[in-house]
Amino acid sequence: EIPGVRVSAPAGAFYAFPDVSEATIAAGITSAQLATKLLQEYGVALLPGTAFGAAGEGHLRLSFATGRADLDTALTLVHECFRSLQSR
Repeated sequence: EIPGVRVSAPAGAFYAFPDVSEATIAAGITSAQLATKLLQEYGVALLPGTAFGAAGEGHLRLSFATGRADLDTALTLVHECFRSLQSR
């Protein structure tokens, strides 16, 4: 439900690999820069897709091996971050 993000349901894994390329391209940043922004400004740790190879650009890796409350909080913060990118 976050604008600029597309994600397929994971098939039995404890992580998702959302495509954030629409948002990163519009903001003129890389997925690594987005991951850094999320960590430094919002306190949410995600890995850039490039940590898994060059083809991962435009993706983030999100682990959901934690409690539901922590996930809800993190996704709320991620949504805030994406809204801030759109207002640039």
